[in-house]
Amino acid sequence: MSSGESRTKYKTYVQGFDENMGGGIPQGHIVLLAGEAGTMKSSLAYYMLFMNGKKDGVNGLYISLEQSKRSLLRQMENMGFRGESLGRVEILDVGEMRKNAEGPGWLDTFRFAVSETKRRMNYELLVIDSLGALELISNFNRPREDMFRLFEWLRSLDITTLIVSEMPVGPYTSYGSHDADFLADGIIHLRMVEDSESEVHRRIRCVKMRETDHATCYFSFFKKDSSFCVTRAITDF
Repeated sequence: MSSGESRTKYKTYVQGFDENMGGGIPQGHIVLLAGEAGTMKSSLAYYMLFMNGKKDGVNGLYISLEQSKRSLLRQMENMGFRGESLGRVEILDVGEMRKNAEGPGWLDTFRFAVSETKRRMNYELLVIDSLGALELISNFNRPREDMFRLFEWLRSLDITTLIVSEMPVGPYTSYGSHDADFLADGIIHLRMVEDSESEVHRRIRCVKMRETDHATCYFSFFKKDSSFCVTRAITDF
């Protein structure tokens, strides 16, 4: 692609968010979906694959390292994401691989499965859920070097990758371990905000997105019917 060409962008299909993020995620980017538990990171990741399949005919692969395929499908169908993307979104449950090949050699098995699925269905969007589970199962010996090599390998696939990254509750100093936040092309941060003793609301923010003119403020993030939406947050505290 020459410097004069505009890069393809994949929409998040979160109403009100894409137009504040330069139209979406540029093709080939590796993006962290970071946040604490309960912020709907996995739901958002699946939703993006689901909607790109439904609206644009884009194939997507969802790799679940923590949740079984049956459990994930049941959860997403209960949220209204069912049927329309059949054949466009594939879920790879690596539970059996985890049982048989944990440790340093497991990462080679993981890479082989991802590459073989790419050859078979030619997907454009990949979700890895989650980064923490991948690190734990792979048992990185040289974490920073291994993380760098992982990102370089993902870029070699010529796809757009969303990586779910769990963050602890409290002051946030890093969106991903072992320099993942620096290696990533983009970071979308989801958080919980206590507006009162009884009210807790979700927020979403594009922290960075290379090659994109994006808003950096937090938006209120919520589900409406079978879609996700944002509105301008009145306050973040």
